[in-house]
Amino acid sequence: MRRGPVLAALLAATFMATVDSSIVNVALPTLARDLDASPSDTVWVTTAFLLAAACCIPASAALGDRVGRRRLFLLGVPLFALASLACAAAPTLELLVTARVVQGVASALVLAVPIPVYRRVVPPERLGSVLGLNAMTVALGTSAGPALGGALLTVASWPWLFLVNLPVGAAATVLGWRFLPSVPARGARFDLRGSVLVAAAIAAFLLGVRGLGAVRTLPVSLALLLVAVALAVLFVRAERRSAEPVIPPGLFTGPFTLAVLTATCSFFGQATAFVALPFLFQEAFGDSALRSALLFTPWPAVIVVVAPLAGRAADRVSPTLLAFAGLSVLAGGLLSLALLPADASTLDVLARTALCGLGFAVFQSPNNRDMMSAAPLRHAASAAGVLNLNRTVSQSTGSGAVSVVFVVTGAGAGSAAAHAGAVTGVLLLGAGVVAVGAVLAALRSAPRRRPGS
Repeated sequence: MRRGPVLAALLAATFMATVDSSIVNVALPTLARDLDASPSDTVWVTTAFLLAAACCIPASAALGDRVGRRRLFLLGVPLFALASLACAAAPTLELLVTARVVQGVASALVLAVPIPVYRRVVPPERLGSVLGLNAMTVALGTSAGPALGGALLTVASWPWLFLVNLPVGAAATVLGWRFLPSVPARGARFDLRGSVLVAAAIAAFLLGVRGLGAVRTLPVSLALLLVAVALAVLFVRAERRSAEPVIPPGLFTGPFTLAVLTATCSFFGQATAFVALPFLFQEAFGDSALRSALLFTPWPAVIVVVAPLAGRAADRVSPTLLAFAGLSVLAGGLLSLALLPADASTLDVLARTALCGLGFAVFQSPNNRDMMSAAPLRHAASAAGVLNLNRTVSQSTGSGAVSVVFVVTGAGAGSAAAHAGAVTGVLLLGAGVVAVGAVLAALRSAPRRRPGS
């Protein structure tokens, strides 16, 4: 088996599936004008994709065990490309949103494949390095979307934001068909009830979090969050009785659960910064949208360089120690941004965002390796689903936290000083949550006492 083409197919598909979560954001005003839609309705072009992807992640992970990863990949990638073509050709907002829902479903199918395949085709001593490449690809896809979208819009119309997926999808499909190994499917019964319950819980939670940013939608949002909790309880009860659960309860051992919780803290902290800092730069400091975007550049740039190195180091050094060090640096970086003075130089801001990127990069790859290593091989797909789902839900929660702080402080209609104060509070909250994650990582690295010792 040739690992190079396998990795190329999986990484290309991963980048395609993650970059489309944000590449269209910069085109929302253009879409509103061209499709004769209101700006608030146009936001559904982004929301529909994220919601569909998140709801389908657990079911996709379970489905891969039933039909095989190769079949899932060869279904998901062409479906994503065809949905991209439908997006580009959509004459109305309604059809565009519908095509984005299909894209989101296909994205969940695609992202359910790579990590379980890595577990089977990559030697254990190289797993950290490959997971580092995967982490770099995910980070690049999620953070480079706005910049790539802006670059495309300067030379082409908005349909090209979707048409660029066609050659990537075609190449990934050919490589996957030619080189992706066929792993025998388990052929077990699919847990339809559990899949529906967890999808409904995720949808209620994400829609509830999304509505926290406005006082008029607050009652509905709180009701949706309560519904999400109730559905989550029903889901857990159903999974305990299911012979083939979507997310096996036995997966959540001590090391795996701690790895998930530390990842939750990191994504929460990252989301608070990504959502809040543009308000600080543009509303409080008076920067342009372009300069505000450029001030974020060191964060993904450092991740691209450091994440593969951290993954390689995790094959030789304790991943839990690297995770602790990374979260400590990330917490310090967020704290430094919270204490950013109004007259800070550009170099100073770039250094602080680079520090955050460094901490996140050092943490993510080793933690992913720890998480996947803690999961039994038979549950590799479910563990990958938890990893992908955790990223989406944690980032949404971090965004919701920013909205809540802005509502409570009245920063939305306040002065530049009010914006600065609200952002400082948000960043302090993010730094505190990440610091809690560092403590959890330290607990993972602490030696465990043997029974009777």
